[in-house]
Amino acid sequence: MMETQRRTFHDANGRAITVTAWTIRGAAPGPVMTVMAGQHGMEHSGPCLLPEFAQEMEPGNFRGTLHIIPCANPPALEIDYEFYPEHEDLSRIKDYYYSRFRHNYCPWNLGRDNTVTLYNMNRLWNRPDMPGLAGEITRWLWSEFCGNANLIIDLHCLQARKPVVYNCFRKNLLFAAALGVQRIAMCDPDPDENARGNLAWQGSLGRNSYAVCLEFSVQHALGEHEYEFGKQALRNAMCAARMTGGEVKIANPVWKTDFSTPENTQTMKVSHTGHIRYFKDLYDEVHKGDRLFELRDIQTLEVLEEGRAQRDGIMTGIAYQPVTAPGLAVCYVSEAELLAEPGRKFTKMEEGWHLA
Repeated sequence: MMETQRRTFHDANGRAITVTAWTIRGAAPGPVMTVMAGQHGMEHSGPCLLPEFAQEMEPGNFRGTLHIIPCANPPALEIDYEFYPEHEDLSRIKDYYYSRFRHNYCPWNLGRDNTVTLYNMNRLWNRPDMPGLAGEITRWLWSEFCGNANLIIDLHCLQARKPVVYNCFRKNLLFAAALGVQRIAMCDPDPDENARGNLAWQGSLGRNSYAVCLEFSVQHALGEHEYEFGKQALRNAMCAARMTGGEVKIANPVWKTDFSTPENTQTMKVSHTGHIRYFKDLYDEVHKGDRLFELRDIQTLEVLEEGRAQRDGIMTGIAYQPVTAPGLAVCYVSEAELLAEPGRKFTKMEEGWHLA
């Protein structure tokens, strides 16, 4: 049986905002796993797939406890913007339009480029003194559903063509790899004070606590065709944590790259304007000398230049622009470590956990 908890908060203008959380308890004691979505208002796939996932969960078919919070930030989701600027002129959102080419534009000039604002919910976790609506919501969710969780999966959406898992600590690697996402990007385990309010960082600090950020699907839209992928990643996580039986299902190789060491990445820039054609997809394995792209003149259709890999690794970035300009970084090749292969039995988390 699914238990429902709701709590009502009030924004700076007195508007009532209700946040809903569900708890499903398994047939036997076991790990506590929390799945969060909807922290950022332009990320809708997580909030839409989690009700389906919750309905599919049968208490008799797993052990432990499952907390599901589909819409952590309802007012931000309503306006389809990253955060909810409760003290600002909300009417300015009417003149806002989104483009992936101006992703960092903020109609309120609040530092969207570096996300240093107290409105950003995913910078406020486990900070009891943070004011405002987002601070109040995170305090409640942390105290009731996250602070004592063994496993946390924070669902987000991104701009890249394929999903990625962001992870701060090596101890999370087995749990992260179990999701079946092709790339795990290792982030700074000692970030600045602002980034320390990230849920995945705070949720990993306990001895038996593991937390990762799963970025998948598309921002400012619904990616219904990706819902099954998201749900399978959650099933895999429960299986790896021994909350369910069976085997973890991994369809593609899983690679680890290090976000904090740019010297391990080859950045490829172009020198001409033209149409680009790629010969490798995101997260494909790359070997030194491989042809990665070619660029053609729009008028003559002649090949102006081509790009070849200068190192082994995987493709970690591909530009969106169909028409290039001189100096544009069109792709990246990063050093990578293979963590898991499809078709091979996946090692589950050991009983007792605390993996180093």
